[in-house]
Amino acid sequence: MTSEPELAPRARIVCVCSDDKSLAELTTSFEAAGYVLQSADMAKHADLALVDLRGRKIAGKKAIAIANLLRRKSPECSLFFIIDANLDLPGRNALKRHGEIICIARDATPLIERCRNMLRLRNIAEETGERLKSLASLSRLVEFPSIATSDARPHILIAGQPGGPALSVINAVNHIAEQCVCVLSVGQAMRALEHGSFDCAIFLPSDENDPLFSLARALRRHPKHNTLPIVHVAGEPTDAALFAGKGAREFILSAHIPQDLAGKAQLLARRARLTRTMRGFLQACTGEGVRDAPSGAFTTTFLTEHGARLCARADQTQRPISAAVIELSTDKSGAENIEPGRRALHQATRLINRVTRAEDVVARIAANTFLILTPATNEAAAAAIALRIEGVLESTVFRGAKDEEIFAVRAQTAACARTPGLCIEEFLALALRKLQEAVTDTANRPRRQFPK
Repeated sequence: MTSEPELAPRARIVCVCSDDKSLAELTTSFEAAGYVLQSADMAKHADLALVDLRGRKIAGKKAIAIANLLRRKSPECSLFFIIDANLDLPGRNALKRHGEIICIARDATPLIERCRNMLRLRNIAEETGERLKSLASLSRLVEFPSIATSDARPHILIAGQPGGPALSVINAVNHIAEQCVCVLSVGQAMRALEHGSFDCAIFLPSDENDPLFSLARALRRHPKHNTLPIVHVAGEPTDAALFAGKGAREFILSAHIPQDLAGKAQLLARRARLTRTMRGFLQACTGEGVRDAPSGAFTTTFLTEHGARLCARADQTQRPISAAVIELSTDKSGAENIEPGRRALHQATRLINRVTRAEDVVARIAANTFLILTPATNEAAAAAIALRIEGVLESTVFRGAKDEEIFAVRAQTAACARTPGLCIEEFLALALRKLQEAVTDTANRPRRQFPK
């Protein structure tokens, strides 16, 4: 328990390239984004697998054989085929049966964005399955919504200037969509999103400074539209790289619109519906012994059961798991202010639940101390989560039992990574020790002196 955990990668990504130059370029690009590429020999327990087919004519059977080999080594990994823009339709269709295809030039930014999005969806799906098992094993009255999606045809929003690509988009999705709403400007797109519900959006930016990119970034932070998939139409793979630098995540080339857009839009719409359903499930699990009623955080009973399951899962998949621990306190003190301060702490905890990710587990381990389990996350990312929560809490004002009473909440945070083999109790003890060290460092730190 005293040994320091090794620095774990954010994800295990294996790559099969046609030449060493392409592998070196991809490795450099992924390292700049915080990921580490590994060779096919390290494919066991891989999270993602990349098969680079650019610049080399590889028969479909050989590419599929490579994919099957990677799948046998890591059955749970997702596959990406990196292809040239001029690959014919039969070749693309053959590859899409075994994984996702993406067209890039030398800049790997679009591929990194797709990998990051796929890892996030994987984490949500895995946490949904593990949490459902934990709820079933508690033998308590538990309430949670059913995990089911609608099979209705998608509603699609198309935004961009009129022209040939816009007509191609309309013709491609018209037969698979229940409703297509076409708008010409960002303002019209915002009004359409305000008054309607959409399963997928297709943006046709005119250049890299198009306001549609700002709208896409804003929608990802919106509580209602943060799961809306947005496909950006690019003329060339180099344009997709420029768009990815502006925050785009899903792409399609103009030449591939007639053959590929309909299937892509359907897949993204179904995936978005399932993601929204899983998010709702993760946020709505309640019941006796599951959530603390005043604060909305999970109880120690649920933490013991679910934490043990997450630790076993981390050992099985060799993925990192980290924790952020937060100690809250209010500015007011004294026996007469216990109830108002307690209400402010409960409000702060509910705010923590809102700003954390859906797959994170916020549990109350003491009256004013909370543990946030972050599966598939290394210590650096958990520390960033803790700092973000600390900043949100200390910049928010809370009310006490009486509305005229105002409270400020102070947060002391710490983060740590789990050493492989630790049980949930030992991991909790390690997190509390890190918190105690952080409290001691804060107390010993000299106060900043301001000039009079």
